Amino acid sequence: MADVTTNVRPTADAASRNGSIVVGAPKGAKTDAIGTNYRIRAGGEAATATITFTGAATADETIVIIDADGVSKTYTAKNSTTVASLQFIKTDKDAAATALKSCIEHANGHNGSIAVADDGAGVLTLTQMKPGTRGNTTITEGLSNCTKTDFSGGTSESGVNDARLVAGLETKYTDRFDDPRYYSGDAVG
Repeated sequence: MADVTTNVRPTADAASRNGSIVVGAPKGAKTDAIGTNYRIRAGGEAATATITFTGAATADETIVIIDADGVSKTYTAKNSTTVASLQFIKTDKDAAATALKSCIEHANGHNGSIAVADDGAGVLTLTQMKPGTRGNTTITEGLSNCTKTDFSGGTSESGVNDARLVAGLETKYTDRFDDPRYYSGDAVG
């Protein structure tokens, strides 16, 4: 029987880590060659969206964001930021984006159900933290000097989603699929 390598390793990339197991493809007996490794995703991919500020918003304008669980939050442009009240400063594009990010991440906002990346130049990239098509939600944007894309790209596939050539991984070998000594750590016994 050909050796099988299992490469179950942690990763810093949240999109690759959430719901994923990386496993190696079967290899020739007793070879050191690393083949294509397959990423198995039980929950599919997470949906992403963008919010782009091009200038100052007008006071009391709103943006409504819905997470993958259907939780809807309304964020309001104001003259100053009050994060707990989901109010963000409207002054300029960079400050508005950064303040809106703080509101989304706050306990009264989406509180971790949506990850927010701020490029520092008025653009926010939002990622649903739960994968699947249920994360493909709409954003209702009513802000001056702002555009958005709705959440998209969430998939509910299961099984082997893709194959990637991976080099340089630490590998473990076994002649049996059910050998408990080779799952993610060093061999015992």
